[in-house]
Amino acid sequence: MRSLLLLWLFLWLGSAAALDDPMRPPGHARAGATGKSKPVWHLSAIRIDGAGRMAIINGRQVVEGDRVNGARVLEIQPRQVRLAGRQGAFSVRLVKTRVKQSRHPATD
Repeated sequence: MRSLLLLWLFLWLGSAAALDDPMRPPGHARAGATGKSKPVWHLSAIRIDGAGRMAIINGRQVVEGDRVNGARVLEIQPRQVRLAGRQGAFSVRLVKTRVKQSRHPATD
């Protein structure tokens, strides 16, 4: 009986290791994944204020001119970021396109 229980536990642990981690951020490769694949882009936030423009792409804070995953950040717009990589220029859009406005707009 004990050996049957140990065998079941061993098989269960082995199958659990193959499951995806539900807490893994979008765009991250699975552990042990090999081979070349197209980069996955995930734009999670954009901030534009008097101090400048900033975005978070693939979990990394970037400003215009920075590089992320081999592509250069060309322009940060309110709902998308334009990048240039080996495949040419492309845009990454926010999944949720609600734009939060400041209560007190800056005066020029």
